[in-house]
Amino acid sequence: MNDPTQEQQTAAVIGCGTWGLSLACLLAKKGIVTCAWDAFPDYIQHLQQTRWHDKLPDLSIPSDLNITNDLKCVADAKFFVLAPASHGMRPVCELIKQLGIDLSMHLFVICTKGIEEHSMKPMAEVVTEVLGESIGDKLVVLSGPSHAEEVSRDLPTTVVAASKNAEAAASTQSLFMCPFFRVYTHDDVLGVELGGSLKNVIAIAAGICDGLGFGDNSRAALITRGLAEITRLGVAMGARADTFSGLAGIGDLIVTAGSRHSRNHNFGQKIAQGLTMQQAQQEIGMVVEGIRTCVSAMELSQKYNIELPITSEVYEVLYNNKSPQRAVRDLMLRDPKPEAERLRNN
Repeated sequence: MNDPTQEQQTAAVIGCGTWGLSLACLLAKKGIVTCAWDAFPDYIQHLQQTRWHDKLPDLSIPSDLNITNDLKCVADAKFFVLAPASHGMRPVCELIKQLGIDLSMHLFVICTKGIEEHSMKPMAEVVTEVLGESIGDKLVVLSGPSHAEEVSRDLPTTVVAASKNAEAAASTQSLFMCPFFRVYTHDDVLGVELGGSLKNVIAIAAGICDGLGFGDNSRAALITRGLAEITRLGVAMGARADTFSGLAGIGDLIVTAGSRHSRNHNFGQKIAQGLTMQQAQQEIGMVVEGIRTCVSAMELSQKYNIELPITSEVYEVLYNNKSPQRAVRDLMLRDPKPEAERLRNN
């Protein structure tokens, strides 16, 4: 793999929602030749004509950023930055495969935080399943506490680029690094993916607690115990425990569980206020990844025989019409246990 500092860097951002668009603008402002693709013609035409996104009012879309719904434009890019919703990752990769290009010439940066429903596969597994195992050493996962609303305003943000290939991680670090966007490298791809995905379910639980009028004590307990169950499952699946103490674990969990920008937290609040899952999604107006991830997490907990009490109660509220008040009561009245023992058992 060539040193990207020795040649003109080129990038294609595939999936032009708020996160993908923010990253595309970041790259374009760095002077990287960038195109941003999405599948919806009306949406793309709006961005082309207005250079403005209503969910990112402070974002300045560079005039030289090529925004398109023609996927052929991405073929010459060295970096494929994959940022669709998790349920769109497989069909997007199928479209890339149909281009018939030599995939060995590209590096794939996965920026989507989710687990595919029913297959229970993190995004890196989905991408390699569709595009082939041969790209495995060219895959990087970019994750961490990073709301698009703040990145679009050039507010200081720090993330990790995880890959089994140290050179690929370093190339991605170089691609995105700038004065307001700091990137660390990492080698635990699975841990980084699971931390970025499973925290969305805990964030829904935190939103429910806030929507019920509970206080900081409740949110702090949820974040702490939520991290414990994320770590339990992650370690059972083969990730390293220390990964969840970093940016893609506790860092992303903290920001998602308490921020006004968090779709998952805001969704949880609306559920607590009595809205149905469909009504809450409609009011958010964007993809809430934790809804699908909750299903995947429950399937994974059964597969690996790992107890996920908070995730389980979120699932009951969303899919079995359990009242949020009863869910909180049942969590509080679980069998008492020493915390030290729980931590030793992860």
